[in-house]
Amino acid sequence: MRITFLGTGAAEAYPALFCNCERCQRARRLGGRNLRSRSSALVNDDLLVDFGPDAAAQSVRFNADLTRVENLLLTHSHMDHLFTYDLIHRKLDSRRDGTLGRMTVWGNTNSIEKFEEQMRDVLMETFGERKSLLVKPTREEVIEELGEYLHLQTMAIEPHQSLDVGRYKVHTIHAHHKEPELCLNYVIDDGETRLLYGTDTGTWHEAEWEYLESLGVKMDVVALDCTVGLKPGGGGHHSNESFLEAHAEFVSRGLLSPGVRFFAHHFSHQWNLPYDDVVAIMAPHGVEVTYDGLVVEQ
Repeated sequence: MRITFLGTGAAEAYPALFCNCERCQRARRLGGRNLRSRSSALVNDDLLVDFGPDAAAQSVRFNADLTRVENLLLTHSHMDHLFTYDLIHRKLDSRRDGTLGRMTVWGNTNSIEKFEEQMRDVLMETFGERKSLLVKPTREEVIEELGEYLHLQTMAIEPHQSLDVGRYKVHTIHAHHKEPELCLNYVIDDGETRLLYGTDTGTWHEAEWEYLESLGVKMDVVALDCTVGLKPGGGGHHSNESFLEAHAEFVSRGLLSPGVRFFAHHFSHQWNLPYDDVVAIMAPHGVEVTYDGLVVEQ
């Protein structure tokens, strides 16, 4: 499995769009791995996790051909993970090449409803001259337009499901982030490697650990939320302290393969430090730190 971390930052990016704090200034000064766009990851070349507002720039910067993506997994409905509007450019008059395969968008009910509602508005702007869309289209009309013009289809999913997603087996975990929305973390299994993508969650409840144990597999790559770093508690994100507690829980429950690569992922300028400082904190625990453009082959 090849995993490309297209983005590793939180909602405001790092440095943040309208911030001049000491951390943002330092990140701008240092450049390189300290510069983080909004989080997204590409698995091989056909599975994308989250689609944020930086997707176009990320695809160019890291030579990621998003026309080959067959499935999109959404973790939740926050706009830095679901930036619906850019998907309108799948329409034919945004492309010179008429060939484009169908892509399935998987997400919780909130994410799918938000996606379809926003696409309803975008379709009104784009295809408003069509008689069928002179008035606000129904959900059924939106789904028809998504399929015909954008080669998209949607699939609502819930925690604790095992799904066939293209050539992958995907297991869904309840991420504790935006309650009462049932946010999702994912185990992605290609038959040889198992990736746990766990961004935008705080501490899991016991049910999540038991579900993970019930799968009977060990993780080869883990990318776990470490958004708020120095902030006590963390809430809907992990702090450094709660992240390391979760790491220890993975170890004690025997959920990691012998050659596992375990990453801290998804960073906010508000509470977390620039790249080298996070590396210094995590390295003694055998934990690596993601950065934009990181490629992991496992």
